[in-house]
Amino acid sequence: MKQLIFLSALFIFFGCSPTNTSKEAGKEPTNQIVLIFNKPVQNGSYRNQIGSQNGDEIQFLDDHMIEQRLHLNIGAESDTVIVESKRDLVEIRLMYKGVDELKYLFQNGDSIVFNYSDIKPIAKVINRQEDYTVTNFSLVERDSIALDEYTALDIAKMPILLHYRAKDMNRDDYSSFMKKIDQMTLKNIPLEIEREYTILEALKAEQKISNDQFLYRLQNIYFQLLELQASPLNKKGVENPKFMSLKAFSQDLENRFPDIRTKRGDSLLYNSAYASFFHYSTSIEFSSKVSQYEYKTETAGGRITNYPQAYDSVQVSSQLTAIEKKKLQFAYIEKLFQDAGYFPIEKRWEYLNKFKNDYQDSAMVDFLVKKFNIKFKIDDDLELVDKAGKVTSLEALITSHKGKVLYIDYWASWCGPCINEMPSSKQLQKGLANDNIVYIYLSSDRTDRPWQKTMERLELNEGLHFRIDNAGYTTKMEELNIPSIPRYMIYDTKGKLVNNNAPRPSQSKVLKAELMKYIETSK
Repeated sequence: MKQLIFLSALFIFFGCSPTNTSKEAGKEPTNQIVLIFNKPVQNGSYRNQIGSQNGDEIQFLDDHMIEQRLHLNIGAESDTVIVESKRDLVEIRLMYKGVDELKYLFQNGDSIVFNYSDIKPIAKVINRQEDYTVTNFSLVERDSIALDEYTALDIAKMPILLHYRAKDMNRDDYSSFMKKIDQMTLKNIPLEIEREYTILEALKAEQKISNDQFLYRLQNIYFQLLELQASPLNKKGVENPKFMSLKAFSQDLENRFPDIRTKRGDSLLYNSAYASFFHYSTSIEFSSKVSQYEYKTETAGGRITNYPQAYDSVQVSSQLTAIEKKKLQFAYIEKLFQDAGYFPIEKRWEYLNKFKNDYQDSAMVDFLVKKFNIKFKIDDDLELVDKAGKVTSLEALITSHKGKVLYIDYWASWCGPCINEMPSSKQLQKGLANDNIVYIYLSSDRTDRPWQKTMERLELNEGLHFRIDNAGYTTKMEELNIPSIPRYMIYDTKGKLVNNNAPRPSQSKVLKAELMKYIETSK
């Protein structure tokens, strides 16, 4: 499989000058980077106690400032990805262990071969000389610098990385465990940073690392520290030992390397560490200025930002550049469609059109339409697509199974609680294999690939499986009152909805009694 990614903006990554790179003098850039993966190994859905299942092996920001996520042909002898870009330097990120990522900085015109040692992707630039440690610095950080399974900065940002160690702990033990993680990371951060300084400065002294690579690696440390300090828990006027330590670490970095305090500019948004810091800090700021939408489900509740209000708040800001506004507003439109169930269809359309009119950026709009399978009409029924691509509707499906009791499972590949119920669902079908019960699974995945891949992985071979192709564009979801998933429903033998909030498969005893009740009443 060869993937061609066409990128077409004029921004220069980090504002770097070509004189800082090791390109051959006078050689014209090819406007592409070739990535060759020999026997690629799956890392985007690496399975451990907390493993993610997103399946995206490669991530990068294209020249339109759109986050691109690509799959690899896992199991193939070789897979090639061609990234086309006009930028001098492009950051490529590879998923690692499902919850981590390795960062690489490549030059325009580079060809890179990745070979795997177990699950570790080891990169080698084949068109020019570059030291192993420079190319694979992220891997070196994890293998030789980190004092734990992940770097201390990553653990500080995402303590969930180590949550699997707290499995089966009671509340008090868990609280104590989390405090120890906090203490451990604060102790390890300066130790690991010092190790990074030592390696980077040695590479520079030996002239093995370019100024661009040197600054890039330092910026990754610096902006991670700034993002941790941007936490809403870091309140002004309140002395918090944790945040005071983090501030001291970043100030030490500024004192050692004054160039690290790069003047804020749009081109910095191509640095993922800076972009993450920028989005996190500004989202906290703008979320505090708008209302929050509160919601409750069967098992939980919470609040989400009023994304339309946040979009409008960004629009009138005088503190942001035009590109920064565009990036933030694009992110809010993504969130609006991602959390579509909480916002009316008309509101989503309104703000997509507003973004289109504000920026006239067809690439970003087309990306959103494709990513979220956006439709510009409202249906009365659910449009269902089976594994073979055959289309039907919920009403037709129910009608075709009159005389049977239907147990319908509304789920999606990205829904953790839904996935957790699947083993119980399979056991339910085995334990209650009654000819008068039909088990139906309706996924709200927007595209076929994640849906079908998840069914394969979970070996969901029994029951009837469909994907809802118009989940966000039908009044039926509101009529059925499905604010969130998983959701389970029961239809009786006459095709009547008799329970729109049925027990989960893991509640097997009560669920079996419920299903048998409707079978008995039909006799």
